[in-house]
Amino acid sequence: MKGWDGLVSSALLGTERRPAHFEELPEAIQEQLGEGGLLDAAALATLYRRAGRRPLRDVEPLPQVPGEDRPLPRPVAIRRLSAMLGGFQSTALGEWLRAADARGWGVPPEFLPALADHARNRAEYRPLVITAAGRRAHWLAELNPDWRFLHAAVADSNNTELWTHGDPIQRRSWLRDLRRTDPVAALEELREVWPTESAATRTDFLGLLTEGLTDADEEFLEAALDDRSREVRRLAATLLTRLPGSRLSQRMTERLNAHLLVTQDVLKVDLPRQLNASMERDGLDSQLTEGIGKRANWFRQIVAATPLAAMDLAWLQLPVEGCAPEVLQAAWTEAAIREANIDWARELLKTGANTGTRSPAELLRLLPPDEWARAVEALRKTVDITELVGGLPVPWPTSLATMLLDQLAKVGTARDWARLASVTARAVPPDVLNHPITREPTGEEDTWRRRLVETLTFRRELYEELS
Repeated sequence: MKGWDGLVSSALLGTERRPAHFEELPEAIQEQLGEGGLLDAAALATLYRRAGRRPLRDVEPLPQVPGEDRPLPRPVAIRRLSAMLGGFQSTALGEWLRAADARGWGVPPEFLPALADHARNRAEYRPLVITAAGRRAHWLAELNPDWRFLHAAVADSNNTELWTHGDPIQRRSWLRDLRRTDPVAALEELREVWPTESAATRTDFLGLLTEGLTDADEEFLEAALDDRSREVRRLAATLLTRLPGSRLSQRMTERLNAHLLVTQDVLKVDLPRQLNASMERDGLDSQLTEGIGKRANWFRQIVAATPLAAMDLAWLQLPVEGCAPEVLQAAWTEAAIREANIDWARELLKTGANTGTRSPAELLRLLPPDEWARAVEALRKTVDITELVGGLPVPWPTSLATMLLDQLAKVGTARDWARLASVTARAVPPDVLNHPITREPTGEEDTWRRRLVETLTFRRELYEELS
């Protein structure tokens, strides 16, 4: 409504700083206002806004956009989708979209605006909504600035105008898709525009090299170590540590050998005495970390950035001199996560190593899923089980899901299990949704148990309707 924003500004800032301009309001409000002031005008304008509006005239309908060829699921499944968009069991919305896509079902087009609104501030839903929108994604993105994330739909790699004149999301999508199909060409395109991009854009584009990273990227990344942006330098160093044969990895190995010696079955550590320019160029951070001295922190970063192939799993069992063993354990944890090294992850968990700032769940998820249940059972006495399994990708394997539901079925109504029940309800796979716990009676006091059963039942019905 014309004039409304002005009234709001005057109310927030005060009429001395922002005088009210009643002449901007519709004539009907001005006639009723008379000699009234700001509050009177606001009251009348509020009623005016609530009363509705005159029908639009001579409106041109939006051009029809090509839709999808996918069939729609049964009406009962669509009603469930509508209920979730209305707020009922909305956390299962992503699961519905994934299940529908896997079974070849489409989404009724009238639901796409609501899905786009739901995903605009929820990044984890955006790929699902983009898939659901299909060929309508770019069309919808042009209708509402809040839906611009839909431009991240697969770009036409032949349309170079998206790269040269598109908005940031279109340019990123174009470069991402080219990186997937022709990594060398994508690197050349990035190299050409690199000097003229902002630091934030350089950092964002550099992150796209993570996918399909090869030795062919090393020269470009080495040059990025001298970038004027600290974030770009740090990301370039991180990417180079993922190339075991890179020059940076070799330099880190040399530093490790200069500060760590294995003698008489003891790890003897000589902590670095200074952080020189070469070390900082390779990504070592001078900022202090809580709970660890600066020299120990430099050493931790060196170990974390060194290829695990330069070290030995047997070192986990050796005594350490020169620093706290936890410094090495935390560094090995970071290296194992960076390299996704199953052997190191398994051994670090088995020995109860200190994982530093990283969660044990990050090591657990590196193991084959069929090992998760045994690992959780072994760790549950020393690690918060909810924190441990809460970081695992879903759906969980059947063995882990069944083990935890069996446990929840035995613990009565103790509130201590509420968090685990909430996580488990969303994470168990479809073949476990009919677990016996869903057929056991729950009392009024069994709040978390009742919610668990309701969620499992809701999810089971979801899959049945989409079958």
